Amino acid sequence: MAELLTTKQLQDLLKIDRITVYRMLDDGRIKGVKIGNQWRFPQSEIDRLLGDKKAPIENTSMETLCDFPANCVSEVEGIFAGIIGIGAVTVTMQGTPLTEPIFSNPFCKLMMSCESGQQACRASWRSIATKSTGNPTFQVCHAGLCYKRSPIEADERQIAWLIAGQYFVNEADTQEHSERVHELAQKHRLSEEKLQEASKKIPVLKKYQQDQVQEWTPKVAATVQAILFERADLMSRLKRIAELSSINASLSK
Repeated sequence: MAELLTTKQLQDLLKIDRITVYRMLDDGRIKGVKIGNQWRFPQSEIDRLLGDKKAPIENTSMETLCDFPANCVSEVEGIFAGIIGIGAVTVTMQGTPLTEPIFSNPFCKLMMSCESGQQACRASWRSIATKSTGNPTFQVCHAGLCYKRSPIEADERQIAWLIAGQYFVNEADTQEHSERVHELAQKHRLSEEKLQEASKKIPVLKKYQQDQVQEWTPKVAATVQAILFERADLMSRLKRIAELSSINASLSK
């Protein structure tokens, strides 16, 4: 009997995720057999795909992001951020926002009210997203505020980051912070008086709140992952229903 590989073995060999496997089954790019509730794949199919340079194995990360349910994810972010009183945003691996920043404090809202401020914030998210040296407890943005990041994966491949931030973990040094705000106001042509006033409303997280951020951020990221998987699974099922309906219509003629 020909050797049959599991879905996980297929993923490892082709460097794709489970969602891509299902899509390849749906559109006929790969053939498999179902044993009970599990798919199995002949070794000959894997050899064919590995040997056929024209076989289009998709970049699932990009496709998943093209279908990213931003509104749904924003709702999840809003519940999480609202409970603790911090900001949240989901970004690509390159730091590009996939959702609108939610629950921004007055200081961050003012910073992002101008184009250069938006660019500076996005550059910070990009730096946080692309930093590969470990996963520190908190990371710091261009304005000196703290963030926590957690990965979002499509099956076993990371595609995005959930970033929770816009807070201090310790009381800022008054003079140092005032000088930083002065520099930011000058650089981005913002009212220093308004920016200084808004900076007083930056939350300083207590220890239990910091612990909540540490514990909940990965859980929220996992919730987003589940949303992505369930959405892909639903779309796959709807596609199959549409195909069956088309077949039924053809047979009825």
